[in-house]
Amino acid sequence: MNGELQMLSPEALFPGQRVRLLAMGTIKSKWTTVLIGSRPGRYLIVEVPKLNGLPVVLDEGSSWSINFITRGQIFIFPSEIVATINRPFALAFLSWPANVEISNLRTDKRYPVNIPVTFAETEKSNDVVAKGLLLDLSWGGCLAASTVDLPERVPLSMTMYLDSDSAIEGLIVEKKGSRNQQGTFYTGLSFVSSNKVEVTDRLTEFLNEIESMPLRL
Repeated sequence: MNGELQMLSPEALFPGQRVRLLAMGTIKSKWTTVLIGSRPGRYLIVEVPKLNGLPVVLDEGSSWSINFITRGQIFIFPSEIVATINRPFALAFLSWPANVEISNLRTDKRYPVNIPVTFAETEKSNDVVAKGLLLDLSWGGCLAASTVDLPERVPLSMTMYLDSDSAIEGLIVEKKGSRNQQGTFYTGLSFVSSNKVEVTDRLTEFLNEIESMPLRL
């Protein structure tokens, strides 16, 4: 991801925002939590992630890579756990970053994939309007190939069939553009911000798996 380094603006933060944490130590722990608040220039406050209903242990002084998505951009920066509290709520205080890497979602790296998909109108989730194949995937959207043109200006519910036993269902996408080449429609799609948390988390997990794959030459 090759974004621009900038200062973190408080306007980019809002309570309830989904935040992802990736440990930068030898143990690569990954957690998803929510932003509770911040004190600009001092610290961010997040809810301590839970495992089996119990707050996980975030060691003070431990280093983390933090990322979140807002307004069509992804923000990434290193941070440390400044302090944690357990009462009245389990919260963690993260150091305010000196600068952050900010990238537009669809200028981020696109990962080549070969994933069967189906599309349905969101109000008629059982009414499949098209079948296709995902050719690339990024944090903000994807490129699909199909034999029919997808509807314009209509939110679509997309199901990704990862394998015979696994699928990501109900991912809401919007058509951004398409081209017809010898009877095949190549459509650029973006993920909408109103996707359900569980669907977004499943997509994030899958993208993290792709990013962590070793490079093969």
